[in-house]
Amino acid sequence: MLVYFKYPLDDTYLDTQKHEEETMSIFKRLSTTLFSRIDHVVGEIEDHDAVIEATIREMHKKMTEAKVRLGQVNREKHNIAQQLENQQLSVQRWRDRAVTAANEDESKAFECLSRAKLAEQQAQHLQTNLAQYEETTAKLTHDLRSAEQRLNEIKQKRSMMRARQSSSEAILATQNADTDTIEQLDKTFERWEVKLGQSELYVDEMPIVDHLEKEYLDQENHDELRAELDALLNKGAAQ
Repeated sequence: MLVYFKYPLDDTYLDTQKHEEETMSIFKRLSTTLFSRIDHVVGEIEDHDAVIEATIREMHKKMTEAKVRLGQVNREKHNIAQQLENQQLSVQRWRDRAVTAANEDESKAFECLSRAKLAEQQAQHLQTNLAQYEETTAKLTHDLRSAEQRLNEIKQKRSMMRARQSSSEAILATQNADTDTIEQLDKTFERWEVKLGQSELYVDEMPIVDHLEKEYLDQENHDELRAELDALLNKGAAQ
């Protein structure tokens, strides 16, 4: 008589399913709670950049947690695949034993077939679990990539908004300057221009030194003095 056993889900599998549900909820919170907060909070307070920065940090944290959970799910999937392979080998091994025992001990052969059936049920159970793990990991991987893409889009938009804000603040600074400030700036520019003009005039008036010409002039002057001295000496000697 063959006996069939139905095995309930063990605590490890239930804990794994719980981890899967928690990991899936991370992306739901990212898409519903986290992203919606950006539009809501930005409209409520003034420091928009700080809000975006805080949100990006929170997203990084949640995505890191999701990657850790995804790695755990992948490891568990690998373990289930290994268990499935072992059970499939066990099915064939018990069937081979049943054939060997059939000629000597029929009851032992039936027991071997019962063990083969039990291993087959366990293999089917593991196959179902493995399919669920593969589906879950594929979904988590897709959601994680979508979240990373969304995060990059938020960072790019933040950079663009920062640039627009800087430009806007610069324009407002020039437009909101009062008349006294503008007049003071104009006078400062005038004084600066006058000072530069005086410096440039002084430079223009400075003589250009020609070292070669100076050398010849010095030599010619020296020769004239020498000739004049020689003439005086000759005149004194003649007297």
